[in-house]
Amino acid sequence: MRGFMPLAENKFSDFANVFVEATEAFAVLLGISAEKVTKVKALLTKYQTAYTACEAPNAGPIDREDRRENRFALEGEIRRIKNAYIDGDPNGVVTNEVRMQFGLPPRDKSHTPIEPPRETPSFSLVSGGYLQITVIHPAKPINYNGAVLFYRISDEPLTSHEELTSSKLLTRMKETLAFKDSERLKTLSAALCWQNGKGQLGPMSPIQSIIIV
Repeated sequence: MRGFMPLAENKFSDFANVFVEATEAFAVLLGISAEKVTKVKALLTKYQTAYTACEAPNAGPIDREDRRENRFALEGEIRRIKNAYIDGDPNGVVTNEVRMQFGLPPRDKSHTPIEPPRETPSFSLVSGGYLQITVIHPAKPINYNGAVLFYRISDEPLTSHEELTSSKLLTRMKETLAFKDSERLKTLSAALCWQNGKGQLGPMSPIQSIIIV
């Protein structure tokens, strides 16, 4: 599991469908804007198209890379919605029954509630050689899943966290990301936050940028 999301593609696809359907169904109750609903539905459609392409007999590395990129983008938006409207619960209406409609496990009512992480992880981006960037961050605290890297590749450095449309859960202190040749000399912009064992996200770090060489 990537915290609360399945790793296997078929299981993730099923989970994403359930989550996005619930996002639309509960949008008014939870205060989710129409723009947010439209965005996550569009990301799901793009992922489903890429997922279907990978199921074809002649699927190749390009198809799998396209699926990976679209999955990361969809994962990032699902995390944002979960963190802001389900875990954050600004309207105070999220029950265990609502959580299960989103495909999320119910909260254990017999234990003291767990608060989202409050600290922000420091990190650095280091060129790891040809088409590789290494992300270095502190060891994850006890009972945390790891650090979630929100990122995007673009022509210029990005300054808004909302523009970081892809995400990846990092479980080791040093993890190397590999990029395509077409992404060489573009800019990787990234920010990091902790994720606890309940899948809750902490505050986001400032954005850092590095050129892919």
